[in-house]
Amino acid sequence: MALVLPSADSGYLPYFLFLSTVAGTYNAFQNHFVIWQSKEIYSRKSDEMTFLAGRMFGIWTALASLIRGMATYNVHDRVAYDLAIGTYALAAWHFTSEWLIFGSIKPNRGSIGPLIVGWTGLIWTLTQRDHYLS
Repeated sequence: MALVLPSADSGYLPYFLFLSTVAGTYNAFQNHFVIWQSKEIYSRKSDEMTFLAGRMFGIWTALASLIRGMATYNVHDRVAYDLAIGTYALAAWHFTSEWLIFGSIKPNRGSIGPLIVGWTGLIWTLTQRDHYLS
């Protein structure tokens, strides 16, 4: 197991990156075959969550997971770190705007996780940037 887990020599952010990578990879795969979990996230407009939308969302999530996975094991690399910040910024914006602007999300067990991960990842990576890149 130690071969898979990232090093936490300089802090715990790599574990969070790893966890969000694993969760995102699961979500990306499941969106290609079933969409009930995504329908739960976008529960106010679940009729708009089609299999095509699910696959598109799955590819977007796979790309975010790929970037976060690279940052997990290269947390001191400026490019990987900044790209990871971008994935969390996009996720935070997407889920927050779908909730507060577009009204497709209501806070429930499906939507609270992506909101928390997006905002936690964004705040954590921004506030710890100097620590990991100095």
